[in-house]
Amino acid sequence: DLFTQNRVDFITSIRKIDDLSTFECNTRNYLEQNIETNNLFIYLAVENKHIVSSCMACVTRTAPRPSSINGISAELLNVYTLEPYRRNGYAEKLLNMLFSDLKEIQVEKMLLDYTDMGFPLYQKLGFVPLEKQMQLKL
Repeated sequence: DLFTQNRVDFITSIRKIDDLSTFECNTRNYLEQNIETNNLFIYLAVENKHIVSSCMACVTRTAPRPSSINGISAELLNVYTLEPYRRNGYAEKLLNMLFSDLKEIQVEKMLLDYTDMGFPLYQKLGFVPLEKQMQLKL
């Protein structure tokens, strides 16, 4: 429940959600279904029973491709640190722990959508912007 609320707080801080109730319910359901699998990794920094920083990765398996020979990749989501705790290395430490564990299950590639605030950290960690990627909403 704490992480579901953390995710809702993060998303609503960067964009509008038209159906917040459904988003929260779907998030909770996804977490419950995947939390004990190798499809979902969540890292938290907690102080006094409150999440102060978080990140998560959703792992996907596809056909092999040049950028992921074994077809295992991940999407980085919910990199979020509460304002009073920012610029203290929480997100970087959580991300490095995440990367280490993802390498153990042979994740070869990670994608993310970034905010302007997060861009410098992602560059520091080795992420590079992509040129030829598109999306279609169905």
